[in-house]
Amino acid sequence: MVLLLVVIAVGVRVTHGDSALPGTKVAGIDVGGQTEAEIRERLSTELSGERRLLLRADGVDEIIRVSLDAAGYRVDLDATARDAVEAGRGGFLAGVPATLSGLVSSRTSPVDSTVDDAKLRKAIDRVEDEVGRKPYPGSLSVDPDTLDVTTKPSRAGQTVDRERLKVRADRELMAGRLGPIDVPLESVSAVSAERLETLADEARAYVLKPMRFTGAGSPLELTADEVAPLLALQSRDGGRKAVLGVGLKPLRALLDRLEERGNRDPRDARITVPAAEAGVLSDKGDVTWEPRRATVSSGTARSGRTVERGPLATAIREAVAKGDHAIKVPTTTTKPKVTTEGAEKVRWMIGSFTTPYVPGQPRVTNIRKMADTVDGTVIPPGGSFSLNGITGERTKDKGYVEAPFIAGNKIEPSVGGGVSQFSTTVYNAAYFAGLQIDAFRAHSLYIDRYPAGRESTLNFPDIDMRWTNDTDAPVVVRASYDDAGVTVALYGNNGSREVSSSAGDREPVDGGNFQITVTRKVRYDDGREAEQPVTTRYETEVVDEEPDESSESAAGGTSDPPTPEGESAESGE
Repeated sequence: MVLLLVVIAVGVRVTHGDSALPGTKVAGIDVGGQTEAEIRERLSTELSGERRLLLRADGVDEIIRVSLDAAGYRVDLDATARDAVEAGRGGFLAGVPATLSGLVSSRTSPVDSTVDDAKLRKAIDRVEDEVGRKPYPGSLSVDPDTLDVTTKPSRAGQTVDRERLKVRADRELMAGRLGPIDVPLESVSAVSAERLETLADEARAYVLKPMRFTGAGSPLELTADEVAPLLALQSRDGGRKAVLGVGLKPLRALLDRLEERGNRDPRDARITVPAAEAGVLSDKGDVTWEPRRATVSSGTARSGRTVERGPLATAIREAVAKGDHAIKVPTTTTKPKVTTEGAEKVRWMIGSFTTPYVPGQPRVTNIRKMADTVDGTVIPPGGSFSLNGITGERTKDKGYVEAPFIAGNKIEPSVGGGVSQFSTTVYNAAYFAGLQIDAFRAHSLYIDRYPAGRESTLNFPDIDMRWTNDTDAPVVVRASYDDAGVTVALYGNNGSREVSSSAGDREPVDGGNFQITVTRKVRYDDGREAEQPVTTRYETEVVDEEPDESSESAAGGTSDPPTPEGESAESGE
């Protein structure tokens, strides 16, 4: 009989030399008689990462499904298939009993797998998001009419015992099973009834005294009926604990009220300077300019104040929790752009320029409109003047009218036409003030009312006239006009900078009319000198009697601003 069993076992092994023995199962899947390749193919589908680990939890009606990929589960199919083929071939009596047992029962060959610990923990965190429930601390409210305090009871929460769930999931996955696994839960205690009653007593006592806010304008006192709707339960430690606090909606309303009372805009020092006087400087050729004393008066600046909303909200919550009724409103000081000390330095007309026009033309309306808009502008030390930024787009709604402008070397009508004359006037005033020129562009056509190579067109929004106040005093821009032309004067203190402008010869150019190099030389009060040459090329020339140019010039001979060290920047199309 024994010999017969041995013969049968040997026969089974011979017929299954390269395949799994009968009765072999992997993760409950019968693979008996299959080769390694067949087992791999079978398990690649049955044990794929698309499967789901099933979880069930009290209070959740549906089964929770976690993908094996998300849980970090990986199977080594080669090793698993190899182990399945080898299963039952070793052990007692060279494995004869194990081989024979597979003919009447099954044997389990393990799944060779791994679980990424970090991924599994993240998957369990997501289970917590579905199953976990924060404790409800209860609520508290005070009736503003009767000052009666009402509370609602708390409710315990629940959380997943992550470590126990991880152990269960690890065990299930390593065995090749998918659950369902019971999710271990823990109760999370909430605020006790005794604590709620203590907080109610605190609210009854707190509401009897007014809240007083100081530190931002005149003090503000809240009476009992104003304090009552403010009080609420303030949750702590995820709802496990609570203190007396404030409700979000009434807190926002109180913060708005305190901001409105406490915020104060800074006030720049007032500077009164003379109006721009026509004809002080209008030279189109070489010229030297020095600042001129002016009659200037100045007032006193005032710092501003801003209520710090976030810190104030924190201060209110903490005061109520501690039973304090006096709260100092946290604020920050905002400085004026034009300080009293800075305004007192403005004693000079540092730059000026006048350009002529013929009265009655539509373009004159636009020039005067722009002058009115710019007049009185104050640029603080380090600030930037942008003509487009101050005036914005020229539209009929703003009072601008249709007038000629240059587009593609042609003169066409457009709303706002003609205002590059004002741009040129501003440019020359800043030029002779020795200020830092940041952006300008010459016209493509030369208009003979302007200094050749020392003029600036304008187009919204892409062509601007900009300069920086690189002095330590404010610069006040004054603009005026009469029947003869428009004038811009700049008042400030540039340290008595002496500025000269010299133009080279007009040089003929191929495909154009001429080009010219104009050099600005700035002499500073410390003896430094900076030469800033700019070369401008013009395609053709328009005499003063011809139709006029405008702010909307879109192309042409360009003059790039000089570098800070005064090196030349070659102009071009």
